[in-house]
Amino acid sequence: TVEKAMELAVVFSAQKVYTKTDPLKIQMEKGVHEIVGDGMGYMHVTCSHITFVGKGKDHTTILGGFKVVNQENIRFEELTLTHPGGDGLLLQGSETNVDVLKCVVKECRGTGMFVRSGATVTATQCEFMENACGVNCDDADTKARLNECKMHHNGDDGLYAFDHAVVDLHGTKTDIHSNKGDGILADGHGKVNIHLPSQ
Repeated sequence: TVEKAMELAVVFSAQKVYTKTDPLKIQMEKGVHEIVGDGMGYMHVTCSHITFVGKGKDHTTILGGFKVVNQENIRFEELTLTHPGGDGLLLQGSETNVDVLKCVVKECRGTGMFVRSGATVTATQCEFMENACGVNCDDADTKARLNECKMHHNGDDGLYAFDHAVVDLHGTKTDIHSNKGDGILADGHGKVNIHLPSQ
């Protein structure tokens, strides 16, 4: 189970020093993996330098959410994440640094990816769809870099930057459309920098 993998990761991390260039990798096989988690459906990532790797977004699905608080160099690759009870990825704390690569976050009751309290995230070639909100970034010192990401068919905003959070959009394959609220909403001194050709 995902829980047992996280328990083992804590044990291994106590025995060996993992780094950004030599992380502990948790390979998720094909199929649906359900997170029992903390009663709210969240798996708490409790140590740094961990990579969760699926067999591809069409083959590996995680049912539940990941919560990362003040952990460094956490990476999610090649999987689909859906959390009917809350946010898909909940990233918070000034020490939190997360990479998300080729993942789909969909059908979350809350936000697909909620970044707050000074966390930093880079998402590349990801899709946030059919959530209450696609991507939400809150609070001062919170930073998100979205490379060629798609945010569409969300119940509210596709991308929301609030309270001094900074979001940078890169890549000509960036696509934000068909959201029921705003495509991009920057409010409360939130900032969205768009590094794209004008067309």
